[in-house]
Amino acid sequence: MRVAAFKKYLAVIFLLLIFIFMVCGCAVRRPLIMRRPLCSLRKEIVKINREDYLPASLMCEVYGIDWQWDTISHQLILEKDDHTVILQGDSRIILLDGEPFFVENPPLFYKGGFFIPFSLVEDKLDRIFYCQYLLPYRKPIYQIDTIVIDPGHGGKDPGAIGRGGLYEKDVVLDISKRLKKNLEEHGIRVILTRDSDKFVSLWRRADIANKNKADFFISIHANASRSRWPSGFEVYYLSEACDDNARAVQAAENASLDLETGFTVKPSNHLKATLWDIINTENRVESIELATVLCESMEETLGSRNRGVKSALFYVLKGVRAPAVLVEVAFISNKQEESKLRSASYRQRIADALATGILRYKRRYELTEGFTN
Repeated sequence: MRVAAFKKYLAVIFLLLIFIFMVCGCAVRRPLIMRRPLCSLRKEIVKINREDYLPASLMCEVYGIDWQWDTISHQLILEKDDHTVILQGDSRIILLDGEPFFVENPPLFYKGGFFIPFSLVEDKLDRIFYCQYLLPYRKPIYQIDTIVIDPGHGGKDPGAIGRGGLYEKDVVLDISKRLKKNLEEHGIRVILTRDSDKFVSLWRRADIANKNKADFFISIHANASRSRWPSGFEVYYLSEACDDNARAVQAAENASLDLETGFTVKPSNHLKATLWDIINTENRVESIELATVLCESMEETLGSRNRGVKSALFYVLKGVRAPAVLVEVAFISNKQEESKLRSASYRQRIADALATGILRYKRRYELTEGFTN
């Protein structure tokens, strides 16, 4: 009798433990969430370079994810419900619902298959694709809080020099400081890539924007031409140069690369196969919108010639993981415009025009949730 009662007691304990295990899951990090897909995948871990990986096909099957494989760009596109994730072999950049994230271990091709780091599945993909989470993954709120303003050139790099001796680096620094003050009065956090006459490399400027999680990036410059007649302002976004003038401006603004030490320029055809181009494409619509609004505002306030929105491959914009534009506020090579740029009141008018455009863009962006409605 005692033996039978003891066996019944053990059976009850055993069933109780199974019940607790099923409710709480196999991990204690998120005790309120069922973790059965992740639990089953733990058994399928493959060691690659001493790191834990999962076959992408198996992960998609377990989570019920629809997937597409782009044979040209080597990108794996995962889709389920309203979520989209884009991964690329050997790249540490992934896109989660359009937002870039960096992972310690990249997805890899291994023995004819595509493998995803288990840490990525555990930390990000499980939360996105497992429908029983009590607190589902949410897309970011569309709000502009932080802007990085980049006064071009500086220090040993004077930029363009007017016929009367005015330095571009001095003009754009003053305009940028005035713009910063204006925007801060409207409650926006503003960061300058430089606040004095010092040289800052192009990659460092982009790095400042990325580390501060800028909502967008504006690089301020003054234009120059071999001819003394061109005048007006123009705003650029990142893309292939659209005409000879854009190529000339591109060459002038990228000349700062020659002053940087230890900088290696990768050929653009190599970059086209990376996720950086996807990120730039994601940001391009917003960059064009910002450039358009800035041109409208400057035309209204300054009354000078509007040379329009253009595109070029500026290295200072290429590394920024946010919408980014480069503004040429005037031609310092034009005698009349150089004279205007010497005036503190005119530089304030430029700063006010840029601030008006930025605030107008901010309102449109937030009301339409990133221009999506």
